[in-house]
Amino acid sequence: SRRPLHAKAEQHLMCEEHEDERINIYCLRCEAPTCSLCKVFGAHKDCEVAPLPAVYQRQKSELSDGIAMLVAGNDRIQAIITQMEEICRTIEENGRRQKQHLGLRFDSLYSILEERKKELLQSIAREQETKVQRVRGLIRQYGDHLVETAIQAMEEPQMAVYLQVSPEGICLPCRITDMSKVSMSSRPEPGYENMDHFSINVDYVAEMLRTIEFQTG
Repeated sequence: SRRPLHAKAEQHLMCEEHEDERINIYCLRCEAPTCSLCKVFGAHKDCEVAPLPAVYQRQKSELSDGIAMLVAGNDRIQAIITQMEEICRTIEENGRRQKQHLGLRFDSLYSILEERKKELLQSIAREQETKVQRVRGLIRQYGDHLVETAIQAMEEPQMAVYLQVSPEGICLPCRITDMSKVSMSSRPEPGYENMDHFSINVDYVAEMLRTIEFQTG
């Protein structure tokens, strides 16, 4: 109980083969600590040995150097990892920026297509309205006038007036018949209702859109 606390650290290891001998040398060939008797008479008599403290100091120095190399290597590895993490962040940022630019480019294409679509639809609507208005005008001009004139003629009570010849020398029934012929001749030409000339071919545009690719160089 009166021994110093570091007494155990000062105790020496004893040889297993020679219990009274301290381990004081190191077999370089077997790479094992041993005692002097083992070198003289035992298993290590043909081996090269060195003093234990010298080997201890050498290996401790080598271990210290190895630790220093590990620490230095670890610092380099950490620096490389930090650099690669920064590269990853830069790649992600650049990717987000390029995605945004690409989206804006396609939004511009969508806008052009919508604007052109609006213009073409307006062209169709204008011609549609023009044709419809013309036909409805003809309907009102000839249909209403003919019917009204014929009804007035039918309601004419005086036979002399009914049979009266116009300044052009044409009787009323004949004028009605002639007006009917005129109205028939003023009908819109065949195919007037056709709107097929507004058809467009976008195949080449679609093919161009399919070939959109990133620029190189």
